[in-house]
Amino acid sequence: MASPHAATATRPGLTGLTMGALEALLGSRTRALTAAKWIYGPRAWSAAVPATLPGISPQAWARVREACDEASVQVTEQVVAADGTTKLLIAVDGGAVETVLIPATGRSTVCVSSQIGCTRSCKFCATATLGFGRNLRADEIVAQYLIARTLAPEAAPASNVVFMGMGEPMDNLDAVLTAVEVLTQSPAPQLGHAQVTVSTSGVLPGMRRFLAESRGSLALSLNGSTDAQRTALMPQNKVWPIAELLALLRADRDAHPRRVHFIEYVMFDGINDADADAARVAALLTGINARLNLIPHNPIAESPLRASPLERITGFHRTVTALGLRCIVRWPRGRDIAAACGQLAQVRAR
Repeated sequence: MASPHAATATRPGLTGLTMGALEALLGSRTRALTAAKWIYGPRAWSAAVPATLPGISPQAWARVREACDEASVQVTEQVVAADGTTKLLIAVDGGAVETVLIPATGRSTVCVSSQIGCTRSCKFCATATLGFGRNLRADEIVAQYLIARTLAPEAAPASNVVFMGMGEPMDNLDAVLTAVEVLTQSPAPQLGHAQVTVSTSGVLPGMRRFLAESRGSLALSLNGSTDAQRTALMPQNKVWPIAELLALLRADRDAHPRRVHFIEYVMFDGINDADADAARVAALLTGINARLNLIPHNPIAESPLRASPLERITGFHRTVTALGLRCIVRWPRGRDIAAACGQLAQVRAR
């Protein structure tokens, strides 16, 4: 019986092919470069696999066509927030996912999903209320970036990708690692490894493998200064507590001294936002090459959780920076269209 976590197709989609896979199919590096420039270059998005490709013989290209499934990926809804953030509802086999394009000065960030739904039960995340559908294939993940890239403003090209949409990336690590490899490969899309960040709720075995096999950045959703706090918000902390997660990041500093780990800290009124919490977080992150991102909680339906007030957020920021941490506040983007952190899947297409 197939695993319930398996993707629906056994053959990869065209946008999930690495340079190594293209070279094996086409028989030469030159043909692989030509194909990659077409598949991943700056063109209008299409899920179809063309019958022929300029510069590649029909016989060689036929091997690619035979090896790939055409992706069933289609934008069914597009909503733009007051701040310019765009949320896309993208239909895939067996369901739909949400992808967010976040423009900023000089660049845009694409937030991609890795699963339909999620198996984790984080109390502040709307995706957790959906249950789990299936893992996305690598081509379905990469397609989200390629689609969103076509919508980015000319003055703010889509140069960053964050795996912070629907799903737990560490629970679909084979596809995520392939997608990261594709996104960072030359000649295209050719994103820098530092420009691709994979977030996790703290799945220790997956984190260990990701750090060993990928040069991408890792973002750990911490959200508590004690195990009791974190377990109340993220029940899986009972399995992989804070000390074990941070010990792994601390050890990675020796192996990869230039790699920065992002620590995400969603702030909840009266729960994890006291001065004592700030001091504990600063102590916890000692010895880790970390940047702390403070995130005001974004409201979701039927949740009693509330965001910390502004003065608490700024006070927390002041305390941790005084204690030597690199820290920014990640103010909400796209909250009015339910596209902000933790809100994906709350508002569905009608």
